[in-house]
Amino acid sequence: MSSLRTRWFLAALWLGGMVAVGLIGAPTAFATVPEKMIAAAVASRMFYLMALAAIVFGVLIVALERFADKRAMSADLLLPLGGVFFAVLGEFGVVPRLLQAAYSHSPQAGMWHGIASLVFALQALCVAAYVWRLPTRRKTA
Repeated sequence: MSSLRTRWFLAALWLGGMVAVGLIGAPTAFATVPEKMIAAAVASRMFYLMALAAIVFGVLIVALERFADKRAMSADLLLPLGGVFFAVLGEFGVVPRLLQAAYSHSPQAGMWHGIASLVFALQALCVAAYVWRLPTRRKTA
C-alpha cells in the first residue's frame, strides 16, 4: 500500500469516526437514554475514545507526511497537526471544565459545551481540509 493510500485511509477513519460520534452516537445517546447525566457519560466516553483515536491517526499521518515530503512545513503537515492539537485541547483542556460545570449545575456548563463543540468542529475542519487536499497531490511513495 502506498504512503498516499495509507494517509488517505487513516484520515478517512479519523473523519468518519468524528462524524459517527458527533452526528450519530452522541445525539442518539441523548435521544434514547432517559437520564441526561447517564447519556452525557455515554457521549463523553465516545468523545474520549475518538480523541485517543485522533491522536493515534494524527501522529501516524504526520509521520507518513514527513517521510513522504522532507519540507520543513506544509499545509499537508500542519492540517493533521492542527487536528491533533484540537483533539488534545478539547479532551484534556475543555472537557474537564465542561464536566465540572455540568456536575455542579453551573450556569457556565452551556458555555463550556459551546467551546467543546467549537474545538471538535475545528478538529473536523482540519481533518476534512487534509482529506480534501489529498487527491490533488501527486503520488509520493
